[in-house]
Amino acid sequence: MNSDAGSLIRASAATLPNLDYIIRGLLYVYVFSLPFHRLLFVERNGFIILMVLLVLWCAVNRRHFFTQTPIDIPLVAFVAWVALTIPFATFPAYSAKEFAKLLQQGLIFYVVAYFFQDRLCRIRLHAVLMGAICVISVYGLFEFKDLIGARPPDVDLMYVGSFMGAEVWLTTYLVMLLPVVFALALFEQGGWVKTFYAGTTLLSILCLLSTFSRAGALALLCELWVLGWLTRRKVVVMSATLVSLFVIVIGTLLIQHSRTPMIPGTTVPGVKATADSLKYRLAIWTFTTGKIFDHPILGIGYGKNNFPLVYGQSLNDEVQPGHLPVLPAGTHNTFLDIALGTGIPGLLLFVWVIQRISSSAVTNFRQTVDQFDKAISLGVAVGIVGLVVRLCFDHMLIGTLAIQFWILVAMAMLAHSTADQTQAQRV
Repeated sequence: MNSDAGSLIRASAATLPNLDYIIRGLLYVYVFSLPFHRLLFVERNGFIILMVLLVLWCAVNRRHFFTQTPIDIPLVAFVAWVALTIPFATFPAYSAKEFAKLLQQGLIFYVVAYFFQDRLCRIRLHAVLMGAICVISVYGLFEFKDLIGARPPDVDLMYVGSFMGAEVWLTTYLVMLLPVVFALALFEQGGWVKTFYAGTTLLSILCLLSTFSRAGALALLCELWVLGWLTRRKVVVMSATLVSLFVIVIGTLLIQHSRTPMIPGTTVPGVKATADSLKYRLAIWTFTTGKIFDHPILGIGYGKNNFPLVYGQSLNDEVQPGHLPVLPAGTHNTFLDIALGTGIPGLLLFVWVIQRISSSAVTNFRQTVDQFDKAISLGVAVGIVGLVVRLCFDHMLIGTLAIQFWILVAMAMLAHSTADQTQAQRV
């Protein structure tokens, strides 16, 4: 009976085009849709279709698609620890739902790591990523022009959010992808492709700065200087210097007008130039740290919304006019959020995952001969530096941004094989 069922599956699959091509084609669409808020239905339904195709692929090929990567041990350890904490969570049903999203992210990581081992496929996938960030940056700058001068009567816009819907999502996305674009521009030999990468880099920097996000600007500066340190290229050091001077000058001018209702020349709320948000964050970080030591081993449960569910009514926020309450919004820090949700062991395992990704990417950058893989490894390594800075001010390693992150990590880990080949040739 089982053999007949297996034969039927293989016979049905034989009439279909190559499943590898179908899976990769679906992933191209899936990856492109991630940063577009209105295409969220593509991500949700696309993942369901992907699951069906993967099951069919495993049945036809009689094997799994999981492949060995340099981050397997810390990643599996972190996932296992999160699973262990679920029965002890304050809201186990919610934590189990969030854990399922973590499994989805891990699955996407291994799917990309397996089905994009071919260099041409990786180039196509990165063309999709670069096309998306170009569109996002251009539309973000288009939105920014509506914030200059008097607000048009038909525009209901406070901050630049582009197609991502919110400024915090946009800045996190750009912080992740921008170093990859810049690195590709550095290592591309020439022609219109290099011009495209350079132009997209400039557009992305301008779009990021147009959000007036101080955490985003700080992350950008860290990325540029780390990129300059790793590459030792004058163009990168000059870019880092110019952007640093620009941010310092604009920041100084904004501080001088910190109490104005709007940033001069724009309709952006003046709160972007005040220290109020930092004061709120310091208060919530202090509160969160104390609660971490109340639940140091297993935490209160994995998931961003556990904080407002458990502590949302614990303190009476004194909210100034025009401000939103910060306490119920969350921890505003990914590392504190993970420590509170999964305990200090969960935080240590998460840091181990980030450290292993960074060290592997830097190693691949230094050992890989292929210029494309070298650029991707460098971009991901630098992007993680900026992302860590960004995540210290908001917990944004969630949703489609988390999926985007694991796709980039998978692409960087794929350079591991070419690095191994280089080492073998040297020996």
